[in-house]
Amino acid sequence: MPSATASGTDAGGASSARSREHKQGNQGRTFTAEQEAAVIRIRRCSPTAFYDILNLEAVKTSCTDSDIKKAYRKQSLLTHPDKNGHQHADEAFKMVSRAFGILGDKEKREKFDRFGGDPDSRFGAAQAQNPFSGFASRQASGGRAGGFPGRAGGMWEEELSPEEMFARFFGGGGGGPFGGPEFVFNFGGGPGIRVHQFGGARPRRRPREAQGQQQEANPLQNLLGLLPILLFFVLPMITSLFSFGDSTPATPQMVFDNPQAPFTHPRTTPNHNVKYFVNPVDISKYSASKLNQLDHTAEVRIVRHLRAECENEIMYKRRLRESAQGWFYQDADRMAAADAYKMPSCERLHSMGVRR
Repeated sequence: MPSATASGTDAGGASSARSREHKQGNQGRTFTAEQEAAVIRIRRCSPTAFYDILNLEAVKTSCTDSDIKKAYRKQSLLTHPDKNGHQHADEAFKMVSRAFGILGDKEKREKFDRFGGDPDSRFGAAQAQNPFSGFASRQASGGRAGGFPGRAGGMWEEELSPEEMFARFFGGGGGGPFGGPEFVFNFGGGPGIRVHQFGGARPRRRPREAQGQQQEANPLQNLLGLLPILLFFVLPMITSLFSFGDSTPATPQMVFDNPQAPFTHPRTTPNHNVKYFVNPVDISKYSASKLNQLDHTAEVRIVRHLRAECENEIMYKRRLRESAQGWFYQDADRMAAADAYKMPSCERLHSMGVRR
């Protein structure tokens, strides 16, 4: 019997020790009436009533990201187990963190507003039924099978606990849970998930992101990337700077047949003997070979001009004839006028011996 009593005493002591160890987080802690009311209100909410949990149910259709952050800041401070000694504070704090994890992410909030329920559970189940979800998981995890624990589909690279979320929000990602007025919330980061940062110090980067940042910061690689653009724009400029010849235009302006000031210096084309006139100042430094080239250029210009005018004259005469033809009978007077229409440019080309 004594041994049994001693054994029972030892068992009771071990049970008491386990009880003290289990309640150590809230043992001897106090809480205010406001903190107790917050815990009771939150625990009465449905686990997926995220707006109600953050006390935003009345303004859920109009609240902004700033309102959501302020609500999380207030509710998390009221329910954090380190500040609230209520026995259910930890449960309420987790519900607050979960609500902010959904409403603080733009894409998840849109899905929740549209479909309701838990966006992770709804879309995680849909992805699990997708025959290609395994491939997406391997891609997101860098080729490792099974993705990442805690999220379906391998879309999350790390699971943020409520404490980590709280520390990043209030401590800038590296301080204590109440590290200062600035805060950082870095939620997500996997493929297809946007990273949100609100003030505070820069969060710690993952190895792949840090490596990509170093590669982007490499000035040599940036220069190599810009090299084709530089060559495309700079090379023509360099070519024009080192091109031979003076700054005088290659071909001066000219008029044909009759002089018009300041184009008073007469010249004649070599083959068709067409007179043209140029500004004496423009050709004052021309050599004999350059003047000969100018004459040929003038001849090409006059022939091109006459051919264009001749085409216009032919088209106009054709329209005159079509108009005189009519629908039922031909107008003899108008047809005569169309036949008598003169085409001086065509006639001049014919006199020069140039085909139209």
